[in-house]
Amino acid sequence: MAHPPARISQEIVRAARRQRAARLYEARKERWRFRLRRLRRAFLALTGIWIATLVTALALGGLPFMATVLSILLGIAVFTLLAVYPATPRTNAGDLESASLTELAGSAELWLEGKRRALPNAAIDAIDMIGVRLEQIAPQLAMLEETGPAAREVRKLLSEHLPGLVDSYTRIPPALRSKPGTGGTTPSEQLVDGLCVISEEIEAMSVDLSRNDIDGLATRNRFLETKYVDARERG
Repeated sequence: MAHPPARISQEIVRAARRQRAARLYEARKERWRFRLRRLRRAFLALTGIWIATLVTALALGGLPFMATVLSILLGIAVFTLLAVYPATPRTNAGDLESASLTELAGSAELWLEGKRRALPNAAIDAIDMIGVRLEQIAPQLAMLEETGPAAREVRKLLSEHLPGLVDSYTRIPPALRSKPGTGGTTPSEQLVDGLCVISEEIEAMSVDLSRNDIDGLATRNRFLETKYVDARERG
């Protein structure tokens, strides 16, 4: 297969990286919002425990030293637990199978982004390009019927073929990823080629999904042109 840089325009890749930077910025903001909500919940729980302890002490005219220590330790334990759990949500391959079509493209992009560090540097351009294609096709998927043939093809590509390709690569020991196999190519090269194929397939699916709209727009344009040309000629 052709080497990926020859198949992916570098201008498109640069645009993809700019879009990725914007998406990562938004994702980081969302993660911080989640952590702040978790921290606020922990503070509220801690405050609640200590207020309850104080009210009990006032009602009883004081608490034994051991009860006071236990309430402090309980507050610290609850605060620590709630400040750490639940963990920041991460998209798993299994989530792609259960995601709705509206969520599928975004979930696939988040899942692939989470795998970026485990993949070779040569795959970065292809990963960025897949991100652009997924962003492009996401609004179209929201318009599809869940049980239609097009939906099944997209779901198979994003929830089966893409995770299968990446997971097959990550299961290979790192020492063997750069060694040529029986076909003369290394696992890393096979991964990059596979990601490029998936990127091109997403683009082809997007074109297929938009074909009806493109044809309809051309038909409307021809109708308008005919209508106004006839009106001018009659005028």
